[in-house]
Amino acid sequence: MTTGVAIRQDEAAGIEDVFRSVRALARQTRGLAESAASVAERELAMAISIAEQLRDKVIAQETLERARREELPARLRQDAHRTLDLVADAASVAYVTVLGFAESFIDDPRPPIGGTGKTVLTGA
Repeated sequence: MTTGVAIRQDEAAGIEDVFRSVRALARQTRGLAESAASVAERELAMAISIAEQLRDKVIAQETLERARREELPARLRQDAHRTLDLVADAASVAYVTVLGFAESFIDDPRPPIGGTGKTVLTGA
């Protein structure tokens, strides 16, 4: 007597399949994040340009130049520039390091776990 049970081999979804999907998602997410950051940077640059134009309309160029030549404001301005450079360098290094780690983690292939497939019973 036959019960009508068929046996077939299905490919098991392995860890590499999961990582392949995660890689694709991570690349898309990275692209989206970079696009959003690019838009934010352009907006910041535009806001800075508008602020500079406003400064130039409100403050006479001679007054601005005289203020920049004063010793204490000049030193503070230089210190502020150096501080901003340090912060920007630290942020850039952190960005590159995290990005490199993530890409390495995502892109390195993983060895398969267990067998190459599993047996599935179908029908009844």
